[in-house]
Amino acid sequence: MISRLYDLSSVAVVKNYNLSKLSDQLNGQVLADLYKSGVRLGLVDVLWEHFSHLEYFCDALDLCENSTILFEFVLLAEKQKKCFGDLLVKTVCRYAALMTHQILEATSRCERCLRHDDEDDDDVLMFPKSLYPDRENSPVCDCSSTTLGGSCLCSLSGFCSGSVLARRAVSPDIALEPECSHNSEKYDLVCTQLLVLLNRGYKVVEFFVESGQIDNARNVITALLQIPITKNRVKADCVLSLLNVRLLQIHTVDCKFFEGYQIFTRTRARLKSSLYGSHLLALLYGEEASRMMALCKHKSAIKWVQKAIKHVRKELPTALTIEVFRQCCKICVASKLFAEAKALMMFSLKLSEETHGATHPCHAQTLLIYGFYLLNMSEIDESVLVYRQCLDIFLNTLGDVNLKTACARQALGLALFIQGYNHYNFPEALWQIEKSTQILENLLNSKHVFIAASWRLKALLLEGLAANTENEQVALENLKQAKKLYWACVKMSREIVGEMTVQTARYYEHVGKVYRVLGKPHKAEDCLGARRVHHEPCSRGR
Repeated sequence: MISRLYDLSSVAVVKNYNLSKLSDQLNGQVLADLYKSGVRLGLVDVLWEHFSHLEYFCDALDLCENSTILFEFVLLAEKQKKCFGDLLVKTVCRYAALMTHQILEATSRCERCLRHDDEDDDDVLMFPKSLYPDRENSPVCDCSSTTLGGSCLCSLSGFCSGSVLARRAVSPDIALEPECSHNSEKYDLVCTQLLVLLNRGYKVVEFFVESGQIDNARNVITALLQIPITKNRVKADCVLSLLNVRLLQIHTVDCKFFEGYQIFTRTRARLKSSLYGSHLLALLYGEEASRMMALCKHKSAIKWVQKAIKHVRKELPTALTIEVFRQCCKICVASKLFAEAKALMMFSLKLSEETHGATHPCHAQTLLIYGFYLLNMSEIDESVLVYRQCLDIFLNTLGDVNLKTACARQALGLALFIQGYNHYNFPEALWQIEKSTQILENLLNSKHVFIAASWRLKALLLEGLAANTENEQVALENLKQAKKLYWACVKMSREIVGEMTVQTARYYEHVGKVYRVLGKPHKAEDCLGARRVHHEPCSRGR
C-alpha cells in the first residue's frame, strides 16, 4: 500500500512541479524515482526541459549510473522525432567555446594595464564586442575545426575562439597563466569552472559511447580538447587522458588507424609522466590492443593485452576494469588463447552483472564478447541464446537504428548461420545480416570493416543457399552475387587494413572457393595463390 502511494506521489510530482526547482531539495533516490516515473508515463517534454541543463543531466547520470532510465528517455524522445543527443552536443560545445573565451580573458592583460601601454590597438582586438562594446567587432571566423554539422564553435558561442587562439599562438601542452596580477581572482575562478566542465563533458562522452552514438561522442571530445589548459593541468590530466582514450577508441571504430596511433603515443607520454593518471594505462593499452587487432597485427595485439592486464590497478574504476578485461578476452579468443580468454570472460561476466545489472547496455556488451567466446568453443546453441539476450537488451535500451544493435544482429546472424549450416536453414540468419548491413551502411562511412564483415556473412549465406537449391539458375545467381560481395570485401580490406594482412587473405580465399564452384579453376587458383602470398607474412608475424 505504501509503495503504491509512493508511486502515485511520484507521478503527481513529475506532472505538476518543475523538476529543476525541486532537484536541490530532494535526495538522490527520490529524484531517480521521479525520472523513472516520467519515462514510464512518457513525459518527454517535462524531462527534456530538465535534462537540457547540463548540470542536471550530469547529476542524473550519477544517480542513474547502473540504470537504463536515461537510455530509455533518449529512445522515447527519438520515437517522438526529438534528438536529445544533438541538444547535448550543442550545449557542451557552447560551454566549451565560452570557457575558451573566459580563459583567454583571464590570462590577458586587463583594461587597467592596457591603458598604460603604448602597444598597438590590434593586440586588444581579440575579444568579442559583447564584452567590449566600445571597440570594433571581433575577428571574422577563420576557425577550421568542426564540431557539429560542419560548423565550428563560433556558430554556437557568437565569437571565433579559433581566431583568438591563433592570435595568441596557444599551445595545448602549455598551461596559460595571467599576464597581470589584477586578473588572478578571475583566473582562479576560471580554473575551477574548467575542471567542472571537463568532468561533466566526460560524463556526457561516456553516455554517448555506452549508447553507441559515436559521432556525438567525437564532437564533444573535439570541443573539450580545444579548450586551453590552465594551471590546474595536473588535476585535469586524468580527464583529458580519458577523453583521448575514448578518441582512440572512436578512431579505431572509424578505421582511422594513423590518427589513433598519434593519440596513443601522446596519451601514453602524458600518463607516464602524470602523478594521478598512471592507473589509466591499462585502459589505454587495451584500446591499443584493439587497434592492433583491427589492423590484423595479432602478435602486437597480444603484447598490448599483456601490458593492459599488468597495469590494472585498484584505483581503476570498476566499469573501466570490466572494459579492459572484456577487450583482452575478445583478442585472446581471436588469437586462439582460450584458457586465458575463459578466465578473463568469467571474471568480466560476474563483475559486469554485479556492477551494471542484467539489463544495462554495458552488460550487453560483455554478453556480446561471451557469445563470441562460446561460438569459437563450438558451443553454438548457447552462443545463439546469449546473442539473442544481448540483442534484446540493446533493442530495449538503445533502439534498432544503433551501431551496437547492428553489431549484435551481425553476430547473431553468424551464429544462426553456423547453427543451421548442416540443414541449410538460413532464413533468420539472412534477415539478421541484411538488417545489420542496412543499419551499418546508414550509420557509417562507405568504407568500413563492419560493413565488409556484413557483406562477407551475406555472401556465405548465399553460398549455402546455392548449395541447397536444385534450381541451377537460382544457384548461379546466388553464387554470382556472393562473388561480387567477396570482391567488394577484398577491395575494402585492401584500402582499410592493407594488402598483406590476414583479413585480406581470407577474402581472397572466399573468392577462390566461389570460382571453384563456378567451374573456373584457373581463376580459383589465382585467388588462392594470392591468399597464400598475403597470408604467409602475417602468419610468421603471429
